[in-house]
Amino acid sequence: MTITLNNANNALPANYDLDRLAGNTAPLNVKAAGPQAASADTPATFDDGARLDESSDEVFRADSYPMGDTKASGHDAAVSMIHDQRWGSGDPATQGQYFNEQIEAHKNDPEWLNEYFSALGDDRVADLMRLSITDTANPESSGGIGRSGNDEAAAYYDQTVDNLRTALDTLEKGGYLNQADMTALYKDLNLDTSDGNVFGATLVSDLFAKSSPDVQEIFFNSAIAEGNDHSFAIASHVLAHMPVSDQARILGGMSQDDLDSFVEKSMKGQFDAVDVREYYGKGNEHGDVTIGGISDILENANNVTVYYHAQVVVPDYPPGLQKALFDSTAKALTNQDVFDKFKDNTQFKNELGTLTLKEHDDFLDRALNADGGPNGEDLGSATRDEYSKVLEMTLFTPPLADSAQSLMKHIDDRYKSIGDDLRGMDDAAFEEKYGRNRGAMAAAFGQMTGVFFKALDDGLTRVKGDAEKAAEIMEPLFKLIDFGTGKALDKAGPIGAVISNILDVSGASDAAKDAIKEKIKNGQIKEAVEDMKNNGVDLAKLGEELYENMSENILPNRTQPNGTYQGPNGDISIKDAWQNGYDFVEGAPTTS
Repeated sequence: MTITLNNANNALPANYDLDRLAGNTAPLNVKAAGPQAASADTPATFDDGARLDESSDEVFRADSYPMGDTKASGHDAAVSMIHDQRWGSGDPATQGQYFNEQIEAHKNDPEWLNEYFSALGDDRVADLMRLSITDTANPESSGGIGRSGNDEAAAYYDQTVDNLRTALDTLEKGGYLNQADMTALYKDLNLDTSDGNVFGATLVSDLFAKSSPDVQEIFFNSAIAEGNDHSFAIASHVLAHMPVSDQARILGGMSQDDLDSFVEKSMKGQFDAVDVREYYGKGNEHGDVTIGGISDILENANNVTVYYHAQVVVPDYPPGLQKALFDSTAKALTNQDVFDKFKDNTQFKNELGTLTLKEHDDFLDRALNADGGPNGEDLGSATRDEYSKVLEMTLFTPPLADSAQSLMKHIDDRYKSIGDDLRGMDDAAFEEKYGRNRGAMAAAFGQMTGVFFKALDDGLTRVKGDAEKAAEIMEPLFKLIDFGTGKALDKAGPIGAVISNILDVSGASDAAKDAIKEKIKNGQIKEAVEDMKNNGVDLAKLGEELYENMSENILPNRTQPNGTYQGPNGDISIKDAWQNGYDFVEGAPTTS
């Protein structure tokens, strides 16, 4: 949460629409999305007509000494650099060092930089940017690739990256770096070939992600335009470092289909690469930096800013965009490659769990409304798959995030509320509260619980025999029970009720049962799980226990009050409607 004092300099812009729905806006136009769509008369830095040919007479007759002469014109310095590359020593370390010295000397001079970069061309500038970082022969630094790092090398690296960042910002502010320029440079930098590209992550995380917002945005557009999974991961990484109002504007400008594609490609393409600064500073050849920004974007979606003077709390992302991001992330997780890539990412799990707390009920309600409004009873196969993957990721795949306990409690309370209302409310009151009749809601409830039970069953089956991982899954489930009141079954939802039941371990002595409960209360979950196993409880069968408890105890029988609903085609059993919905979930556990 960000806390801000409201004043004229930090108030949200007037056009920041908190109710804007991402799905109701035009698709993102890569070249027109940001403020950098240049007019026709904007001078392009990377104009192929200005690029010097290495075989030209001018380059052939040039000397190489002006390539390091900071008093030379941009054109002359470029001519000498190309001469050295073609006819001189061709030493890349020397070229990288002189390029950096020229950039440092002229980083605030847009005309000189434009002249220099134009003469070199985008391909040579891209090569020299990499060389200035990775192959420099700076005599006061041991910063070359293949050598151990030190404080001097790290300082030189930081200075080099800062010079490049300042130069790009200067060119953009001077009107010499438009969208076409950045797109040409992006292609030549070859950043999205993650395998073996030691400088790719450096230029993304330390250069472009920390540039001015306008440079960040045209870089983002160029990465999106490249179109592959790694380039989308790069785009999301830079986007996550932009001002939050720009993030909301860009993401909110995408259609739902575009946002779905952006999130899935960014997650699928996320990659780790060598952290060059870590290498220079500490000699660590195995330090990694992760390129991808979806976890940070979800964090921003959960964040709020408190304006104390105005006495308001404003979400950093509009509610409609939070909803759209949740939908996109849930959909992306149905791609098994994406799921597997993020299953060990606790930051992602925590942010997804927090967002799920906000969106869980609305996500399911919208699916039912799409199925027929008041008569909606089917979540739909896509929603069932997405819901399953969200639960599997946040609740049943260790390591669990901090949000797992709150999310588990929310779902148990929600399921209890639905079950209580199906039993206790009359038809008219129920329809007014839920917007659908009791029979339709019972069928929908069957699908919800079927998905939950299957996800739990699958999770515990995967960790069967691993008491530590099983204990991690069970801990938020155990937290559903209040041992102190002695009325756990009365207070718990359908999930907590079953957990209470299985603690009454068949065949165990009262002392053993009490010992298990005491260990759970004291947080000794692994030990409690081991004791339960030793007393004949197979936690992998918990999904079946949940099913049996729900079927037998939670819902009213036909002969009980509110046990039926009079539908358009006759009398409907609430329990049968629930069972029909449950049976829609393929693989949901049942007892024989």
